[in-house]
Parts: sequence; C-alpha cells; structure tokens
Amino acid sequence: MTYENIVLDSRDRIDSSTSHAIAAAQLRGEARAPGRNPLQVVRAIAAELKGLGLRPNLRELARRYDVGESTPSTWLRDGGAAPG
Repeated sequence: MTYENIVLDSRDRIDSSTSHAIAAAQLRGEARAPGRNPLQVVRAIAAELKGLGLRPNLRELARRYDVGESTPSTWLRDGGAAPG
C-alpha cells in the first residue's frame, strides 16, 4: 500500500511553513468535526486545506481516517468539500 500526501500539490511547493500550516489545518479539521465521524473529519480537513489555497487529496484523507468508501467524489457531493 502506498502512502500519499494529504494535499495534491507537488512536494517542491511545500516548504516548512506550508507543512506546518497543513498540520495545523488537519488539527483544526479534526477538532471541528461533530462527533468525530470519519466522513465529517475528512470533510472538515478538506475545507481547512482549501481555505489555505491547497487541493486536498481526498482519497488519502479517506484512507487515513478509514471512511470506508472507495470513491470520495460520491460522498462529498452532499454538503462536503468538492474535489478540485
């Protein structure tokens, strides 16, 4: 199994400051997810990352938080952060 970054931007664009901002966004998303439901956590983190101007890697976030869905685009349509 491969492990990917939680953002789709290339590694050469992610400096130390951006890396810290990504970690903080992940923590904020985890903290604001109601009930800590895995799908809600992924949606919250994706929204935080988009707020930083980054593109969230939805498939990797879903894997890390064990959402259990194979196609993130289907579960993000209903009020979640849209891919892109």
